[in-house]
This record gives sequence, structure tokens and C-alpha cells, in this order.
Amino acid sequence: MRMIHPAAWVGLLLNAVLAFIFFHALEVMDLATLEAAQREAWGELKTFILDTVRPLYLMLLLMQTVALVLMVYRAPFALPLAFIGGLLTIPVGFVYLLGSLLTHYQIRYADFVVAPEGHAGAYHIFPAFAVKRMRILTSASFIAFGMLFIMQNLQMAASFLALALVGLYSVLRAGKNHALALYNEGLTLTPGVLAPTLMLPYSNITLATLHENDVIQFEVSTPGGSRSLVWPLHTVAPGQRREAIEELGAALDARGVPLQ
Repeated sequence: MRMIHPAAWVGLLLNAVLAFIFFHALEVMDLATLEAAQREAWGELKTFILDTVRPLYLMLLLMQTVALVLMVYRAPFALPLAFIGGLLTIPVGFVYLLGSLLTHYQIRYADFVVAPEGHAGAYHIFPAFAVKRMRILTSASFIAFGMLFIMQNLQMAASFLALALVGLYSVLRAGKNHALALYNEGLTLTPGVLAPTLMLPYSNITLATLHENDVIQFEVSTPGGSRSLVWPLHTVAPGQRREAIEELGAALDARGVPLQ
């Protein structure tokens, strides 16, 4: 369970605590002070929430917990399960959703070496292009949140705020990374916005293949055995992708591993 990111546990705990507070407050709510018509309406709503919504929410919390455990065992349906559980508890569930994504990447690349921050010694660096798109989406989410808040559509406003906060975290995290950096002894690359930057010594790369869908697949020797790593070229700015392929291909070819 140490492979589960702390943000996922925090999100799960936050979902459980806030749900307990809400349902408990509703359970002890005194309806005697209301008028007869209001008392009847609130009574029906209270019964529906406690008898129907509460069991469903408890099932969601159980599903979120099971999804995290399944991630540790690399079950293919674990991440979709976590996504469903996180999205159905938005806006509070955005912490769990973010933690689940970080857990997924942490486990997915557990056999690879995470590169240290900085680019000391790199002779060619390609910045992460995805950061620009994330900034646009994050800004748009903050604008949507502001407009919906003014319009008093609080539920939708809270959802866009959660999306904006996830985007902001992603931008701040990805801003420290790069898409690709080439060194004399190896290379570092970032497979995705929330993924860690990985270090691949040339001596550990046994095969590199450029596919038609603009991804490069590496076969890499790791302490856990041979592992496949897919790196999407869209992480590099469009105007630099051809250069990235040429520079990477030249570096690999010089070490006897041509880019196929």
C-alpha cells in the first residue's frame, strides 16, 4: 500500500469525513419547528437522502477504496473504477481523483528510475508542450467558475473550481518537467502531464520504434526485467517534433540502437 499516493488517501478520508458530517447533521435535524407543508416536504427529502443516497454514497466510498487496492495489483479496470468514484463525488472528490491519477503513474513507472530535477549536462532539451494546453484549460475553468458563481449556480461552479484546481496542480507539477532531454549517457523523458520524468540510460534501451500514431515505444531493461515504455510525441511542440525525432534517432543510432 506504500505505492498509493498520499493524496489518494487524503481524498478518500476527506470524502468519508464530509459525508459523515452531512448525513449525521441531516439525521439529527429537527423538523418540528417547520410549518406543516415544509415539514412534510423536508421529511420526504430527508428520508430519501438517508434511505437511498446514503447507502449509494457508502458504496462509492467502498468502490474508491477497492479501486486503490486494485491499482497496487495493476488491475486494468482499477483506474476507470477510480475515475467513476471520483467524478461522482465531485467537487469534494477532486482530491481523490488527483491522488488516483498520481497513484496510477507512480505504480505504472515503478520499475523505472525517476530523473532528478534540473537539466545539468543535457545538450538538447525539448520543453513540455502539454503545459501550454493545461494552462489554457485551467484559465478557462477559473473563468467558468467565476461566471457560474456570479450566476449562483453553485453546484456547477464547484465542479469547475475542482477542475481548475486539478489543472493548476498539473501545471505547477509539469512546469518543473520537460518532454525530452538528451545527455551523453542517456535521456530523460516525461510520458504525460502528471507522470514523473524518467531517466533511460542508453545502455538499458534495447529497442526503439516510431509508430504511425506518433508515439515512440522503448523496450528497456530494468531491475524487474524488460519493460515497455510508450512516449507520445505530442508532449513536444508541433514545430519541434521532427527535430526531436532526428536528435533522438541520432543519439540512439550512435549507441547501436537505431530508431525504427
